Amino acid sequence: MGVPEDAYRQIMKIRLLQNRIDPSHENPLIAGFDAFDFSHNPHPEWREFQIFEHIVASGVHRTADVLGAVSSRFHAKGLLDGNDVRQWIEANPGYEVYVTNPLPQMSYCNFSSNDRSPIIHGDPEVLHRFQAVLDKAGVALDFLTSARQHNGNYGLCSYWFGTPIFWERFLSELVEPVIHLSRNELGSELHDFLYRPMQYYGDARHRPGALPFLLERATSLYITRAFPQSSAFYPRTRQQVLDCCLYPFERDLITLFGDQVDAWDAAAHYEPAARAYFDRACRHANHGWLLYGALHRIGFDHGNPRPHLPWFTQGSTHAETAKMEVHDFAA
Repeated sequence: MGVPEDAYRQIMKIRLLQNRIDPSHENPLIAGFDAFDFSHNPHPEWREFQIFEHIVASGVHRTADVLGAVSSRFHAKGLLDGNDVRQWIEANPGYEVYVTNPLPQMSYCNFSSNDRSPIIHGDPEVLHRFQAVLDKAGVALDFLTSARQHNGNYGLCSYWFGTPIFWERFLSELVEPVIHLSRNELGSELHDFLYRPMQYYGDARHRPGALPFLLERATSLYITRAFPQSSAFYPRTRQQVLDCCLYPFERDLITLFGDQVDAWDAAAHYEPAARAYFDRACRHANHGWLLYGALHRIGFDHGNPRPHLPWFTQGSTHAETAKMEVHDFAA
């Protein structure tokens, strides 16, 4: 006989780790998380995926029933802390992986992350390159078929928490086959694609190549395929989605069209009118990200930036916004 659900909640051990790579440039410890020192940072080009490999190789993933290791930007991006995550997991036991999406507004602006990627990275062939890398690695995921990604099956920024089973399968079936591909296996063009800095809309001290973006987006595809009945996604109210918005046009899209998008998702039917909406919203929102980002880079290393953004600051004027330094649009 299985353990009763209430008893399981009481005995379930949850470890929430906050990665500490360079504390002098990171947010303080977030409530509900424990510090996880990774200051030696041997593979910065792998970003958080080097930490995921380490926690499995060292057995850290087996020190809890559910464990996650997130960046210090977790709260600044998604407006959640460790207590929120812990309470949600405890209230919903029995899943192999728990996913939080720090930017839930994205699902109202894009049919899927596949539609967004060519715009924000300035590379119309980026999905074909992603797919070529997965093919070289022998990972059977499909970047070239666009399936709907919404807040019930999609996450960003590597903010997931899993059981030992999840971590071991995730590393062996997706992460390790990709990060251990050699230049000879990839060829010079794909190797440079993964490791040379690519166009990035955010504020980053070390601009990465495509590798962490590929793996982050592949993870949502992987979870949908490998854990279709044993994955949970953090639910958001409409107000919480609006609170997470970084730009006024995101709030406008959700306010005007959010009910219709929710209805399409509830019916799991995307008629031509739905696809036309997502096509236009995707181009509007993601070119907006690039335009606004060229005027004012958004960073998450100093807390929640939203109250200080010029387009949300009370009393800000168009003249003040016009004085902002324009960054290189092609950077």
